[in-house]
Amino acid sequence: MLVPLSRLFVCLCLCSLVRGHGRLMDPPARNSMWRFGFPNPVNYNDNELFCGGYAVQWEQNDGKCGLCGDPHHVKEPRPHEAGGLYAKGIISRHYSVGQEIDIEVELTANHYGRFEIFLCPNNNPYQMATQECLDRYPLYLSGTKSFAYDIPEDGKKKAIFRYKVQLPAYVTCSQCVLQWSYYTGNQWGTCPNGTEAQGCGKSETFRNCADVAIHTSAGAAIPPLFVGVDNPYLLYYKDVSKPAPYNVFPLVVREQVCVPNSLYKTIPGVGEWCQSNCLRYPPNCPAKVCECPSTCEAIGEYAGKPGADVKCMDDCLVYPSKCPTDRCSCYEEYSTN
Repeated sequence: MLVPLSRLFVCLCLCSLVRGHGRLMDPPARNSMWRFGFPNPVNYNDNELFCGGYAVQWEQNDGKCGLCGDPHHVKEPRPHEAGGLYAKGIISRHYSVGQEIDIEVELTANHYGRFEIFLCPNNNPYQMATQECLDRYPLYLSGTKSFAYDIPEDGKKKAIFRYKVQLPAYVTCSQCVLQWSYYTGNQWGTCPNGTEAQGCGKSETFRNCADVAIHTSAGAAIPPLFVGVDNPYLLYYKDVSKPAPYNVFPLVVREQVCVPNSLYKTIPGVGEWCQSNCLRYPPNCPAKVCECPSTCEAIGEYAGKPGADVKCMDDCLVYPSKCPTDRCSCYEEYSTN
């Protein structure tokens, strides 16, 4: 049976152009600190620090990437590096030397692959760290000798991953740069043994940087303001549907894009109003005006095609949204876990 050329082209496009999206949430990365109330500029597309995209990284920049995910060819200081718009030197987490620390990564479009984390004791928020410094201090998964967290292929379009890594037993710093890299695993390419398979070859790369401090176990170097408190700007909310005292939670902005609902979408300016008011800290997002979709599905002739759902999430859950309504349907989920 012959497959229509137009339909075959669509399938090839879906497989080759789909991009992952993700960000480091714990410790809060420079691009995502605003989601926790830190006084840092808002980056609506904080899940798109992917070296400028696959073509920019591999065709324009010969595989090179900025230290913290910006395109390599961008003039220094790049936006997420020291001296840039989002790199204010704000410490987002305080740790003790040798501590086992929590890592949280949120993938708004899951393309499998692996995460790697490195650390550099920089001690100068106004001076850019180097990759050479970072490479000296890989953070190993707790209880292992591996610094690569392999994403389980469970079919989830989006997911939150939580795991633990071990800080070095001898490194302290007033400002360390923690670099998270995500190498997607759904590309097709040539493997080291010469065969071709999914997950081999040149990978789409995401990078985020977080500023953290590591103190001696005695804690003498910790500023008094931060004793027991990592983020003095963080707000909390109470969920009255849950029993006390387990009903108080930190307020974290997790939405990626917010748009007017069907009653308001034709009114000029409401789209920008919804985005800026729903994605600020704390949010002011009236449900009667705005909605914040968190997942998307392919519809019509695209439903069920490999990669089509994630392609919809890539196109629709960005700002400004490029959502083809004849191909994608997006809606709000009530849980991100």
